[in-house]
Order: sequence, then structure tokens, then C-alpha cells
Amino acid sequence: MSFDQRKVEINKQMILMPINTGVSEKDILKQAEEKKLQPEMMEWRIDYFKDVVLMNRLLEVTGKVKNVMGTIPILITFRSQKFGGKTELDSEDAYLNLVKIVIDFKLGYAVDIEQGHVSDRVKGLIKDAKSKEVQVVLF
Repeated sequence: MSFDQRKVEINKQMILMPINTGVSEKDILKQAEEKKLQPEMMEWRIDYFKDVVLMNRLLEVTGKVKNVMGTIPILITFRSQKFGGKTELDSEDAYLNLVKIVIDFKLGYAVDIEQGHVSDRVKGLIKDAKSKEVQVVLF
């Protein structure tokens, strides 16, 4: 198994290509263009995206990332600062609402959900994701 900033490989098979340093739309799409590495999945760390709290921008850039990635599934992750993320939202509600938007609009094939939040709401998000056929990764 090997790790570097651009990919995770197991037995020389690329599993995941994280796009986690793009702050601007241009940076994000440039990194997405590197898909020629052909990972099995791409992780987009939206906590690095400077416009993550602007829903219209998040939806717009997500559409462009999906277009660039083609059939490669996307894992959407917002990592809170307390868990090592780049951006902190105003409240726990803001985090949970953002995850709900990711699920409701099917921004990715999968969503990463932090377990360290109100358990009833996290359980509800997991249920919503399953009903919308969005895979869940629990952190």
C-alpha cells in the first residue's frame, strides 16, 4: 500500500485520487483534469473550496467537476477543523445542513459523514443517503 498527496494505491491499483487543495474553481478543475491517472474514485474535499457555503457556487462547480470526472465516482467530504479540516462552519447545524445538501442534490456518488455530531441527525442523514442511493463513509 502506498500513499502520496495525489493518490492511494494498493497493489499498484489506484483506489482514490483526492482533490483536496483546490481553493478556487480554477484550482479544483485543474486538479480534476489529472483524472488521466484513472482512479477508482476521486475524493473532493469541499472544506478547501473557498465558496463552499455559497450553495449556487457549490452546485455549479460540482457540475463541472462531475463533467470532468466522467464515470469516475466522487466522494464528497467536508472535514471540520476539529478533525483536521481546512474550513470551519459557524455551527453544527451548518455542517449537518451542508451534508444534507450534498445528499439531497446527489453532489457525489458518496458522502463522508463525521460521526462526532448529534447522533439522531447523523442517523437521519444516513437514512436519507441510502434512500437516495448515495453511499456513506463514516469518519
